[in-house]
Amino acid sequence: KQWYQRRVRVSPGADLLSSLRTARGSTLSYTKHGERSSLHAPVLFLHGVFGSKINFNRPAKRIANELGTEAYCLDCRNHGVSPWHDTMYLTELAEDVVTFAQLQGIEKFNIVGHSLGGKQACLVCALHPTLVQSAIIVDMFPVSFSSGLLDETCTALLLLDLDKIKTRKQASALLALQIKAESERNFILSNLMQVKGGGWRWRCNLEIISRFTEEIRGFPDNVPKSPVKSLFVYGGASDYMTPERVKKTKELFSDPHFQEIEGAGHIVHLDKPEEFYVTMRHFLDVNGILI
Repeated sequence: KQWYQRRVRVSPGADLLSSLRTARGSTLSYTKHGERSSLHAPVLFLHGVFGSKINFNRPAKRIANELGTEAYCLDCRNHGVSPWHDTMYLTELAEDVVTFAQLQGIEKFNIVGHSLGGKQACLVCALHPTLVQSAIIVDMFPVSFSSGLLDETCTALLLLDLDKIKTRKQASALLALQIKAESERNFILSNLMQVKGGGWRWRCNLEIISRFTEEIRGFPDNVPKSPVKSLFVYGGASDYMTPERVKKTKELFSDPHFQEIEGAGHIVHLDKPEEFYVTMRHFLDVNGILI
């Protein structure tokens, strides 16, 4: 089967909603926990760049059991085992989530998104607010970033000669100069897969991700203000939180709330899993109930 995705690019001042009406979402790979509830809306978990659906597996399984509802961990396009596409526009990523919900027969859902998944979640909240019961955005804000760290990381990975790699440990050592934090290297190298018969390949579509770094770092203009109940959880040791980004977030969400997880870096749910879970659980207890 050939996977097809119409390209949706929106220039400043264009009607974003009209442009999106012609978009088709991608079919995404997922893991499901729990059973559907008439009380709590299902929870959709969206990972960050270079991540996969396994990143939120533990909190998703736990929240499904404790709230008695469904939880879905999704693989973003060009990640995990979801289909590969030749584009990765943020508007497409948002429509992928909406298409997934429609295919599952989900009329309203809670959404939890980290990093790139956080931007996906923000756009879904803005463009399809009636579908979202509540949103938790993890160490990300609906703003554009000028940092070239993602570009540098992609370049380092593309330059890695997989034909000479024997182990992940060797790959980690070769990347140590460009990616200093061992935890981040291990996270990224979870995409490195051994090929049957020998050798390695990337699980994610590294070529397309590297081609769309500017898009991933950006955020669309002229996005409608969202009324969705939202919580922005950020790591106390992360540098993503700034007063200017909080100000921008308040312009795009009617009533956003902010919560620091002390001592956590960018990957909050891995650095401080219990603290993150308790924060998420409390918010969903109050705001995740179907109305």
